[in-house]
Amino acid sequence: MSSAARLRVRPAEARDLDQVCAIVNHFIETTAFNFRIESQQVEEWLHNWERLHRLYPWLVAIEGQRVIGVAYAAPWKARDAYLWTVESTVYVDHECHRRGVGHALYTELLARLERQGFRTSIGVIALPNPASVRLHERHGFVQIGLLADAGSKLKRWHDVGFWQRRLNGGEQAPPTLTPVDNDG
Repeated sequence: MSSAARLRVRPAEARDLDQVCAIVNHFIETTAFNFRIESQQVEEWLHNWERLHRLYPWLVAIEGQRVIGVAYAAPWKARDAYLWTVESTVYVDHECHRRGVGHALYTELLARLERQGFRTSIGVIALPNPASVRLHERHGFVQIGLLADAGSKLKRWHDVGFWQRRLNGGEQAPPTLTPVDNDG
């Protein structure tokens, strides 16, 4: 059986967040892809998941019983006019890259966001990160901006790029957003 056949994407649950935390902490501790300097704690993930997952999809990729990736959406900005715009994020376990995990997660996340009525998804990428750029562009994101030398990590300045994907057409904003459908 191929690894793609064993891969399953489903809504994240509280019990997944320790594995999600470990995946993201690897990138915090070893790369500039995440601008945090200190590792996150599971409690922070749990707080954010509890606060956000009813309106914004949080998904995990599972292989066997192991979480090997996470994708989630969060508010872009706190102001009400931004209600239909999300920031989307994907992390894949560093041992599972180039196996289609990020693609599977983003495919499902973006489909759910469209069904819910969101209009735009923003990807924020610390550069250089060619794999993340390829993933976003594969899913229809286009680069819309760049902040030069926006952050310093690992003794180097890094740019931050902004990618945008339009999710739903039309000129009028929907009156309300649909809550997350955790059944698919």
